[in-house]
Order: sequence, then structure tokens, then C-alpha cells
Amino acid sequence: MATGSRVGSRFGRYELRRLLGVGGMGEVYEAFDSTKKRTVALKLLDVGLARDPEFVERFRRESRSAARLQEPHVIPVHDWGEIDGVLYIDMRLVSGHDLKDHIRSRGRLAPAEAVSVIEQIASALDAAHEAGLVHRDIKPANILITRNTFAYLVDFGIAYSRSDAQLTGTGSAIGSFAYMAPERFVEEKKTPDPAIDIYSLACVLYECLTGAVPFPANSFPVAIHSHQMLPPPRPSASEPGLAAFDAVVARGMAKDPRARYRTAGELAAAARTAFERVDHGVAAANVAREAPTYARPTPPVDVSRPHPTRRSPARTHPSAPLPIPPAYPPARHGGGRAMPILVGALGTSVVVLVAVIVMWWLWSPDSDPTPVATPVSTPTAVASSPTVTSSAAAVRTTTASPTPTTTKDSAPPLTGSVGGTDGQGFLGGPRCNATNPAYAIGRTTGSRLVVCRTGAGRYYYKGARDSDNLGIELDDPVPTGDGGFTVTNPQDGTRYVISPSSLTVVQNGKTVASETMIEFASR
Repeated sequence: MATGSRVGSRFGRYELRRLLGVGGMGEVYEAFDSTKKRTVALKLLDVGLARDPEFVERFRRESRSAARLQEPHVIPVHDWGEIDGVLYIDMRLVSGHDLKDHIRSRGRLAPAEAVSVIEQIASALDAAHEAGLVHRDIKPANILITRNTFAYLVDFGIAYSRSDAQLTGTGSAIGSFAYMAPERFVEEKKTPDPAIDIYSLACVLYECLTGAVPFPANSFPVAIHSHQMLPPPRPSASEPGLAAFDAVVARGMAKDPRARYRTAGELAAAARTAFERVDHGVAAANVAREAPTYARPTPPVDVSRPHPTRRSPARTHPSAPLPIPPAYPPARHGGGRAMPILVGALGTSVVVLVAVIVMWWLWSPDSDPTPVATPVSTPTAVASSPTVTSSAAAVRTTTASPTPTTTKDSAPPLTGSVGGTDGQGFLGGPRCNATNPAYAIGRTTGSRLVVCRTGAGRYYYKGARDSDNLGIELDDPVPTGDGGFTVTNPQDGTRYVISPSSLTVVQNGKTVASETMIEFASR
């Protein structure tokens, strides 16, 4: 059946108006049922597969399986049968798009939206499992999202019923390997267990939260090794704020099926609990930011750069088979984590002194109503003396003459667009800190990259490789005048040349890697 060859033709009582999609077993059309006067989704078995009894039986079983499930998140089946030697299934037409396209166009989902989708699909799965059905192909492409974020589970074409004969050949693996449980890569048991669907649902949860599949792989052997041997990925590796979901994904993707959640509903409930922890943590952080804070002073940092605690660890750079330095060499920030007792005591004295000054200023009848910066000595040795700024919200230590920090509001608009990004970079990948707008964003044939601005003439670079999400961070990219940048690794002199057309890695004057730029935007 040639793709789209039936559009505009009739199929029995159906007028085929639009091709909606092509799957492993056939095509789905928007069709008008001239008998019942309604528009439906009509799935037709590919004529090339109709000669295979295994595929024919699997197609018939899809219609029977879906028709038995009276669950709101399973698309209702109106009718099924055979016309002119072609099997068909008539389903409700849902206006929306699949979760795969949803993530591809918008990037990762907000935690609240991700948990909502998982809860809805878990409800459909539990109903299927209770009816003796195992879906075996849970993936974003089989989850439809409507305008109001109502989710449907579709395509039971490879579902397995405990009452049916085994249809899978020995050793074969059906489904999408990016979401397949490790036991699926060996000879399948006579009766597939619902645990394989729970594993796949945990994979979908991870992708919803991060925008990336759990184990990126471009070959079947790599996928097998990843699912069978590598530990479950942690959402917090992509976004530290998602740490509460790490344990949920880890249990849902446990290698041993017995260690996973017993039902899809249990996984969804655990995800909901994790979200509440994340949500409450954000709320508490917001309250802390709004309330006056009187904390022990810490050694001043260069505020023209992102704070080191907001940076992800340096890893392997896309395209570069070279050792990568840490984003912040130890000498630059010193021992800020554990202050000596003497420094702590002196710091407390500084806080007391600041409080006295503030109180004197507030009660002074001749004081200027405009807050001023009051110099205060510090017990730590720095190049310039810090200042303390009085405000209604907080008292904080900073440098005397910081480089002005560029905010998102002051940044010029981006020229060009890159899918799955916003003004801070990729929604599920390399991303600038909250107050550092992206001045260049690029997607190459194998990588994602962003250059962030922290102040006048000050930038930092982040890159991530698509195949395994490994990345790098380097300071001080230099603008090249065409919207691109050049950044040098200070340890070995390797240069990364970013332009609207390519990402090139140069070592010792020789190009060691080059990737074509697919999408590029700059300010």
C-alpha cells in the first residue's frame, strides 16, 4: 500500500479524507462513515502484511482487545471487520497529537504535566492488565494528548492476551527497543508479564521529565547492553530539581521485574508523591527568597559568572575524544564549602556589625530615605573589599565593582529559532542559569549547545552530545561577529568554533571533529 494512495477514495462505506499516520501494521486515516454519518479514525492493515497469518491475527486481536476495555483513557472502538480482503478497525477520532511530537516540539514537560500524563496512562494500563492484556509497546508515540492534556493509550496491535496463542517467534523482539524491558531482549516467556509495561511506563516518565530517552542508542546491540547492564538514568542528572523522581524511575526500571512497582498505578502514585516533594521544595525556596535573610557571610565570588553550585559537572564534550577540565578550576573558588571556625566567628561579628549599622540608619532622623551601599570589612583576603547593600528583603555580600549582570529582560531578541528551546537554552538539555540569557543556541547533527551571557563581554559555553547526553562547560567564549563564538579549553588549548553553519573542534591547528549546524539562533 503506497503511503497516501487511498486518500480521496472510498473504502466500503468510508470516505478516506486524510492520512493521519503510518504504523508497523498499517495506515490510519481520517474517514467519514457515510452510513452512521460521523467522522472516525480508520486503521487499515497493510496489504503486504495481510498475507501473513501472524499479522492478520494480531490486527484482529487489537480490535477485540481495545473493544473490551471500557476505560476513559483507551480510545473507544466503534467497529471492526474486513472489506475487500482488507482488515479494518473503526475508532473514535481524537483531535490532538502524540506525546512524541509533543515533547519534540515543546521540549520536556513540566513535572505537574508529566505526572498527570503518567497517571492517565497508568489507569488505562491497569484496566488492560486486569483484563488479562499486556500492551508491550508503551512509548510516547502510542500516547495521544488532546488540547486539554487528556491522554489516551492507543495501538494494542501487539498486545498479548493470556487467552491467546503465542504469536511471537522465538527470540524476536516486538516493540520499540528504546522503551523495552531487559527481559524482552531474550527469548520471551510464554506469558509476558505486566512488569514489562511498567518498565516502559517508567521510561516514558523519564522522557517526559527530561526530554530525552533513557538510553540513547543508534543500534540494537547498544540498546540491549544499555537496558540489560546500565543503571537506570537519574532525572536529576538533567535537572537537579528533579532529584525526587530519581528513586521512582530507578524502581520502575529495575532490572529484576520483581523489584518494580506491582502495578502501573503504584508507579503513578509514587510519581505524584515525588512531584509534591518537588513542588513543596520550590514553594519553600520561594518563601525563603521573599523573607529577610541574615546568614553568615561567605567568601565573595565573581558575580559576572554563574554561581558554581548552579553548574552541572563537566563531562565529555560532544565530538571531542579529549579529556575535559572542570568548569571551575579549584584555584578559582578556593575552599568556600568548609570555613574555619575562626572565620565563622568573625563572620558572625560582621553580621552583628551590619545589623547595628542598619538599625542606626533606620532610626537616624537625618538619614537619607534612599538605601546606600555601606562598606564593611571582611575577614577573608580578597582583591577588592566587599560591600553590603541594605534592602527590605535581605542583606547580601558582593564585590565592590561587579560586572553588570545581563538579565533576560534586557537581552535583545533571538534571531532564528531552535526546536525545544526558550531564551535560556534547551528545555531538556544544555541550559543557561536563570539570570543568564542564551546568546547563541545551536543543534548540530550530533550535539546541542548554548552560549550564555553573564555580563558585558562575559560568557560561558555548554554543550551536550545527543548519543549519550555527555557534555562540557567552558568559560570565556569570544564572539566571532557572525553570531558565533570561539571557546578555548584552558588545559590543552583545544578550540571549539561555533558558527551558524557548524561546530568545529580544533586541536594543535588541526580539525579533529566537525558537525553541521541544523538549527541556530543568536542575539
